[in-house]
Amino acid sequence: LASRIWDKDEMSLFIDLGTNGEIVFGSRDFLMSCACSAGPAFEGGDISCGMRATDGAIEACTIDADTMTPALTIVGEAGQKPVGICGSGIIDIIAELFRCKIINPKGLFVREGDRVKRDAHGMGRYVIATAEESETGREVSINEVDIDNFIRAKGAIFSAVDTLLQSVDMTPDCIDKVYVAGGIGSGINMQNAVRIGMFPDVELEKYQYIGNSSLTGAYAMVLSNEAIAKCAEVAANMTYLELSTYPGYMDSFVAACFIPHTDARLFPSSLL
Repeated sequence: LASRIWDKDEMSLFIDLGTNGEIVFGSRDFLMSCACSAGPAFEGGDISCGMRATDGAIEACTIDADTMTPALTIVGEAGQKPVGICGSGIIDIIAELFRCKIINPKGLFVREGDRVKRDAHGMGRYVIATAEESETGREVSINEVDIDNFIRAKGAIFSAVDTLLQSVDMTPDCIDKVYVAGGIGSGINMQNAVRIGMFPDVELEKYQYIGNSSLTGAYAMVLSNEAIAKCAEVAANMTYLELSTYPGYMDSFVAACFIPHTDARLFPSSLL
């Protein structure tokens, strides 16, 4: 309801990121929908230093390719020290680790340095903030298990989009606009989301982050009987695709569980 893709001529892709990823593709003529179980990674769950997008959350990050030193954007007042990482920050950190060749396509650490540590079992982690630099006095880092959990979550999203497009015999080239929703931070760096293979590799100008659209739609329905009726109409006119029974979905999911994908031709911009 809030995205208004049901009232547009252009072919729109709507992606709501959360524990379940809800995806809709279509226009005023038709709407195809599906849902995938992405897990809680986009909201900071299943991540050792993950958190919701509140004060102290790292919401954006860049990494110097030579020194591996991070530059952080943190939710809160100026001078706020990091407490953990929210969804948009996780996307940035993993994309930057891959860009700087600190991790490989499987999410394993392949470079050594002051910021890369290993535990007694040899599992690597990247130190984003030392204990002295953090708000809590505890290190803020991301490890190989965290990265693996996130790769599965982003793989679920991309494979669902890929399968939904295939179901109507279309490709990413057919997408005119992409609306991304979900309360995972103040916004998503779409280039980084494409770089790690979470979203289709289409022109960045087509992407628009619309925030927590479920709340926006709920507010509209509280205030307007017309919105209630329109929401029921939109829901009734949608065709639902059950991914678990769709041929080839699991193959698509497995192929997407790499950075960016087992088929790099799908993501030419990630090689730039």
